[in-house]
Amino acid sequence: MAGKYTPWGFLALGAILVTVMGMNPMSGLAYARETDLGYEQIATPLQSAGNWLVDSTGRVVVLHGENVANKRAPHLPSALGFGGEDAELLAREGFNAVRLALFWSAAEPAPGQYDDAYLGEVARTVALLHSRGISTELEFHQDIWSEKYGGDGAPDWASIDDGLPNGAHDLIGAYLSNAAFWRATDNFYVNRPAADGVGIRDRFMDMWRHVAGYFAGTPGVIGYGPLNQPPVGAAFLPCLSDHCPPDTIEHVRSFSRDVAAAIRESDPVTPIWAAPPVTANYGTHPDLGPAPGPNMVYGFNSYCVVAALQGGGGTGCAPQWEASAAQATQYSAEARIPAVVTEFGATGAADALVENAGVFDAHQVGWFHWTYLGGDPATVAKDADSQAIVVDARQPRVAGNVREGNLDALARPYPQLTAGTPGPWHFDTGTREFTYRWNIARAAGDGVFADGSETVIAIPQRQYRDGYHLRIDGGRRVSEPGAPQLRIASCPGAGQVSVAVLPGSGPDQQSC
Repeated sequence: MAGKYTPWGFLALGAILVTVMGMNPMSGLAYARETDLGYEQIATPLQSAGNWLVDSTGRVVVLHGENVANKRAPHLPSALGFGGEDAELLAREGFNAVRLALFWSAAEPAPGQYDDAYLGEVARTVALLHSRGISTELEFHQDIWSEKYGGDGAPDWASIDDGLPNGAHDLIGAYLSNAAFWRATDNFYVNRPAADGVGIRDRFMDMWRHVAGYFAGTPGVIGYGPLNQPPVGAAFLPCLSDHCPPDTIEHVRSFSRDVAAAIRESDPVTPIWAAPPVTANYGTHPDLGPAPGPNMVYGFNSYCVVAALQGGGGTGCAPQWEASAAQATQYSAEARIPAVVTEFGATGAADALVENAGVFDAHQVGWFHWTYLGGDPATVAKDADSQAIVVDARQPRVAGNVREGNLDALARPYPQLTAGTPGPWHFDTGTREFTYRWNIARAAGDGVFADGSETVIAIPQRQYRDGYHLRIDGGRRVSEPGAPQLRIASCPGAGQVSVAVLPGSGPDQQSC
């Protein structure tokens, strides 16, 4: 196919065959302000502007965040101990977003019956995060479709497999060989009726209408992810070799269009984060076609088959990570929508996390690391706790329970809010020097930012334990010295601003 990158799907397929034989009472107008902790909140609603995501003031938003999920009933992170201490930890380390997993089985435990108490608990977590300057993308998560097949996501009544063999229940084995799992997802796409006679795909669309209506206007909500890594049923291996059957491609595309339309009936403004088929996790073509609707984001997961088979690490994965980011960059340009990495990691190998983050910086995409909480019951990681930031949220956030090595790899400087259009940014993990350049033209193409408009850059303290100093051209620092959020105001008449953040104390060099 024209424009495709190195066909890592073929190599991935070979490696596998060799190795394996979530009306809201909290809703209202969103606003921009600083939290009590001093961290600036993203001004919602967000809007896609070509390849960029912009806030309600027109500043470009880059997200660095964590996935937060409880894959077992009651499917609430708060039930695992996630709370204010975690929100503060995330803000302190420079994160500005969370991808919060919702589960169809919890939201609609019986056909047409929605659990608003569950959604209310989710809303409370959203509000808690927002109060600390952390925004939330709400996504309906699934792994291997449902608990019936060893995973999570869909309710049992929407897991219709026609009695086929329910084989392997691990992630890799199920995708390769579980005929019941394959049939259940195929039956979803063709809208197989449940016991009440209503198609399960129709039920999913109605569920999203309800959920989007519940959360519409909620401060801190920056997006809806209709379905994590949409499965492709029995076509997994052909799709992994970048030869998805046309009917499979159309199943995912039509699903994306229809669920976007359903959400828009209840919430006309919040961005919708469309996801490609699950095999795009490994660098295959997105196969989504034109953007499924207005104000879309391309949310893609980025993993490595070799790492998945080994239970973590990154040996031999760099080309696949690059291919995944390159495919996303190309699709983003073609569809004219921003791209954000919705999952990567699933490992405790710090070098792999650092390398991933460097690839994403080079492609100018934000990201969400998998995962914040330990104990993930459906993961390719050899040790479900090694991939986490906090192993057990019921315990104090102290050394041993907080995986400092993962934070060292992930907490890095980046431009959170840019009053203009971003140029390249780069963090040298050896010297700790961060560089960034932007121009003052609005990313939406509607003029330029006024003199003195502020750009916000996250400066995690763990990377600058002895402080930092600046070289700024075309701007001046307006934040306090050593602040974890660096604010730079453009100088009068400056068309471009650049900054270098250097470790250690010293005088700033500024232009105005």
